[in-house]
Amino acid sequence: MDVIRAIDEATRAEHERWVAEIQGWTDTARERGDEVAVRRYLAQTARLEAIPKPWENQQRAA
Repeated sequence: MDVIRAIDEATRAEHERWVAEIQGWTDTARERGDEVAVRRYLAQTARLEAIPKPWENQQRAA
């Protein structure tokens, strides 16, 4: 069980890093007035947030 938990935690951390990275890109694009890039990055963030997350299923089951 500890190995599975470690994998889930690593996967979650990686997912959160990607979301934060893309949100940073969004902020930078917004600062320079690049609305096309802002929309693209917001869409990418929405796709990342929409994917199934194994750790959420485990939290609901607990």
